[in-house]
Amino acid sequence: MTGTSGVSSECIEEGIMENALVMIAVLDKKGTIFAWNHAAESITGYSKAEVIGNTSIWKSLYPDTEYRHSVTGKIAETLATKNYFENLETTIKTQSGDLRTILWNTKEIPWEGEPKVVAVGMDITRQKEMDAFSRSIIDNANVLMAVMARSRVLLWNKGAELITGYSSDEVVGNSSVWKRLYPDPEYRRTITRQITGIIAEQRYFENLETTIVTRGGERRIISWNTKQIEASGGYHEIAIGRDITAQRHAEEALLAYISEMAMRLKHPVEIIRDNIQEIADLINGGKLTKDEMVTMLEGQVRNASQIAANVQEFQKAIAEKNKEIPEAYRKFLEG
Repeated sequence: MTGTSGVSSECIEEGIMENALVMIAVLDKKGTIFAWNHAAESITGYSKAEVIGNTSIWKSLYPDTEYRHSVTGKIAETLATKNYFENLETTIKTQSGDLRTILWNTKEIPWEGEPKVVAVGMDITRQKEMDAFSRSIIDNANVLMAVMARSRVLLWNKGAELITGYSSDEVVGNSSVWKRLYPDPEYRRTITRQITGIIAEQRYFENLETTIVTRGGERRIISWNTKQIEASGGYHEIAIGRDITAQRHAEEALLAYISEMAMRLKHPVEIIRDNIQEIADLINGGKLTKDEMVTMLEGQVRNASQIAANVQEFQKAIAEKNKEIPEAYRKFLEG
C-alpha cells in the first residue's frame, strides 16, 4: 500500500526506525534479533551484521553472568503477568567497554506473520549522571534542604539529617517532622501564622529565624529561605535552612564582651580623666614644678598601661572561652 506521495508505509516505518534517537530492536521471545536500528549500533557499538539472526548480543551487552541472570529474571517475572514491560532500567556494556544505563520499554507486534517484540531502549546515562551529581550536591551541602508538597516532605538531605537528627526514611512521605522540630504547640502556632502571613504576601520567605528542637533535645537556631517551584500537578516548596546557632552564640559572646569591657573601662578611665584635669588645673595655677608635673603624668601613663594590659588579658579569656567566635574577631581579641 502506498500513500499519495508514492512512498510505501513500510519505507516510512523503516525510515522512522532508522532515524529514531533511541535503540529499537525487534526480537522473538528467545531473544533472536530481527531488526537493529542505527541508534542501537551507535549506543552499543555492535553493527546489524553482528547482531541480526542470533542471540549472542545479550551476552555481550550483559557479560556478567550473575547480573544477566538478574535482568533475565526480572523480565521473566514481568512477562509472566503481561506481554510487555515498562521502564526497566539496566546497565549494558558497550563494545568499547563503556557502561551505559538504558531504560527499556517493549511491545508485542505482528512481524512477518508471527508475533515479535519491539524493544525500545533510551540511553539515560547522562541523565543518571546529572541526577547523581545533583543528589551529591544536595547531600553534601552543609545546610538543611527539604522539598515539600503541602508540608509533606518529598526530599530530606544529609544536612537535614545531621542538623535535626531525623533520618530521611523517618521523614519523607509525611509531615510529622514539623511537630517534632517544634514540639511546643504555642510556638509552633506562632511560627505557622508568621509563615502563612509572609507566603500570602510574597509566596516565599527569606532569612526567617526559628528555633528547632533536635532529636537529641538540643535547641538549634535555623535561618530559613524558601522558593516555590512548578511541579507536575501543582507547586512544590524548596526550604533551605542554615544552622546559625554558633553564629548567634558568637554574636552574644561579642555583645557580652563589649558590655563587660565598657563597664570595666568606665571607672579607671574616669579616674585618669579626673587626674589629668587636676594636673591641668595645678599647671594653670602655677602650683606645679616641672618635676612634679612629670611625676604625676608618668603615674597616669602607668595607670593607662595597666588598663591596656587588663583589656588584653580579658580579650584573650573571652576568645578562649567562646570557640564560636569567628576567626577574624578571634585574631583581633588575641592580638
